[in-house]
Amino acid sequence: MLEGLNKVDTRTLICLCIDNDRRMKDMKKEMDALKAELQARGVREMEDHNVKFVRYYGLEGNASVTESLSLDILNPDRLKEIVGSGVWDMKVKRTEDIKYKCNPKFEQMLKAVFTGDYTFDMTLEELFDQMSIVPDSKQRAVLKKKLKGDFRKDYETLRSVLAPGTDTAFEEELWYIYRIKNAELIRAFLPEELLDRTLEELRKCILVENKLSVTIDYDEEKEG
Repeated sequence: MLEGLNKVDTRTLICLCIDNDRRMKDMKKEMDALKAELQARGVREMEDHNVKFVRYYGLEGNASVTESLSLDILNPDRLKEIVGSGVWDMKVKRTEDIKYKCNPKFEQMLKAVFTGDYTFDMTLEELFDQMSIVPDSKQRAVLKKKLKGDFRKDYETLRSVLAPGTDTAFEEELWYIYRIKNAELIRAFLPEELLDRTLEELRKCILVENKLSVTIDYDEEKEG
């Protein structure tokens, strides 16, 4: 149909545009409903298993439901005072519309402080010893290098290193990795002295809100 459009009269072109627009709106409504149901199921599973990422598999692809966090700096002057001007000047940039763009790792640290998603009670090595699939020395070296505290990326890393070709969930491991890496960031940016008091003061300077997203992955070149 698209090849001969230059021969189609204008009235017909308009009719085709309207027809396509209606179908696109109907498809969008249907897609929104499908994603909303996936999101609802993902939220229930994330709450049941205390995680922020789940993935479902279909015949031709998969769908991921992710809970992400958005950061808003409420008291930049106090925050700068707490973390120190050196860290602030290196990791935070003020934009012209008076917003603050943080270095990704610094932002991840602040989000973890606000939500309490960190633990000082366990190291990665201690976690490795307790995992359902205990990594050997070579696998540990790879995991230490690649694990970042990002649920989606860490899930792919664990699968590729420990269980290639399987759908192993690693739910508990991912949650602990996330909290351990956040704790590492906290210790990297903040002084150990009076750490609990510092964390409490930081929570007064920022606001973190939850956002949910659904991602559909499939082979786009393959026809349905």
